[in-house]
Amino acid sequence: MLGPLPPLHRLVLVLAALLVCLGLGFWVGTVPEVPLNLRVGLLAGAGVGVAAAFALVHDFHDRQRPARVRRRVP
Repeated sequence: MLGPLPPLHRLVLVLAALLVCLGLGFWVGTVPEVPLNLRVGLLAGAGVGVAAAFALVHDFHDRQRPARVRRRVP
């Protein structure tokens, strides 16, 4: 979605997505109206966080790369 990013920006984006999703999983696990315990909420948040991080940093476009041509010099 965001395309090719420098490694530091990808790392920050992945960590932010994981932290946000883990926080949401923690919140869902602690809400008494939802019949989940804390461990299931954290696991679900981690799973969604990994999927969100992959979707954010993966480049889904099929880019054509120019072919390398090596010419021999006689």
